[in-house]
Amino acid sequence: MSIIEEPQVDRFVPWFEGDVDPEKVPEKYRLSRAYVPKGRYLDPEFQKLELEKVFKKTWLMACRVEELASVGNYIEYEIGSYSILIVRESKTKISAYHNACRHRGTRLARGQGRVGSLICPFHGWRWNLDGSIRLVLDREEFVPRSDDDLGLEQVRVDQWAGFVFINMDPEAKPLLEYLDPIARIFEPFHIENMRYRWAKGFILPCNWKTALDGFLEAYHVAGTHPQLYRVDKTNLNLQSLKELDERIWAPTTVYERHSHYSAVGQTKKDATAESVKDPTARGTAEITDERLSIAMSVQYVAEDMRGLENELSWRAAEALKTAEVPEGSNAGEVYMQLHRDMAIAEGYDWPMLTGQQWAEAGTAWNVFPNTIILPNQGSVFVYRARPYGDDPDTCLFEIFSLDQIPVADYDKKREFQHQFFEDYRDADLGEVFGQDMANAKEVTVGMHSPSFDGHRLSEEQEMTIYNHHRVADRYLWAD
Repeated sequence: MSIIEEPQVDRFVPWFEGDVDPEKVPEKYRLSRAYVPKGRYLDPEFQKLELEKVFKKTWLMACRVEELASVGNYIEYEIGSYSILIVRESKTKISAYHNACRHRGTRLARGQGRVGSLICPFHGWRWNLDGSIRLVLDREEFVPRSDDDLGLEQVRVDQWAGFVFINMDPEAKPLLEYLDPIARIFEPFHIENMRYRWAKGFILPCNWKTALDGFLEAYHVAGTHPQLYRVDKTNLNLQSLKELDERIWAPTTVYERHSHYSAVGQTKKDATAESVKDPTARGTAEITDERLSIAMSVQYVAEDMRGLENELSWRAAEALKTAEVPEGSNAGEVYMQLHRDMAIAEGYDWPMLTGQQWAEAGTAWNVFPNTIILPNQGSVFVYRARPYGDDPDTCLFEIFSLDQIPVADYDKKREFQHQFFEDYRDADLGEVFGQDMANAKEVTVGMHSPSFDGHRLSEEQEMTIYNHHRVADRYLWAD
């Protein structure tokens, strides 16, 4: 594990200026070295605290700008009992409001759609898209109130990389400051120029943090996805001792608010302190032709997961199979060049990323509190988890697959609808995601066992999980 910005550390325990004194945390929820008590996942009262003190005080990824393409487009964002309405107020402005009538509290709009004004479905009061009051029926019968007092209560809203974020805390720090260093590190990937390929949400039988934890580390790959690096992707048998010994190592890095892991393309015994993510270092075990090894790896992700890789990278991988590899180069570098050449020829903005930029980007980032982004050039995955109702053993989990589009299509509008499923098995997620989701119930059942008291984490490969709880404590127990 590495720690950024030189915080004070006691070996492996991250600590940043502004962190909460552990003595302020109730003992049953108190963190210790690489340990997270299970009550933080299972106790209803803890989830209530999260909804009140974490989700109301942090920047939450609510939607994409493309979903608000036209004036009057709106999206409802729900978190716990709170409903926020995000509205395209004008061609140049997106606003957000608490989704409640100023008369008797009725929710003004649900889901997503397009309107000319916001009309209460109960008594017909109306507001302009900028939140100002437009109509109060029989206003003369009410105690006098100013137009300002009758306006919709605003929620802070800001944009980054094509995402729209909201924050219910009017005193919260600005979004870009909150996201640091993510905005800087992700800049060369131009996620703002990506659009939805697909977006699916479903109910999982686990705590919302359990759903995210499975994507905050790659330590689980050997056990959950044994086929990932095999030639025979249908071979789902447990990995052999040799395979376990040769698995890819993925250390974690923690920041003040966020964290990430990096699959470095090397085994643990071969990795050094300088080992970083290298996009040219990938492959399929037991394939001696490096070109075919890399191509199979790319194409399996493109075909099974349908994200992070796409039709363009699939074609580049296909071309790699018969490409010449110049002396002094390797198949990974040839693949990257083929991908770049195809992208530029087909009208994409495709900057040349440096090794340092790839290394900093890592594999998967926890954008505190409830979002994960997997950066890649041309295609990314985004995961989001939210509590679902009052049961801490249930959550709403969403997967977004985004693809870069040609420059000529940047200003094109299109209709897009998220898909929702009660059961992930109906969502056609593919083998890899299906394996991840199958863990949700098993983890939840095991955590309720009296023999289990909490997570004991790898101090190298799972500190992203610990870091989430360390940051949460800043909001939960600061007062």
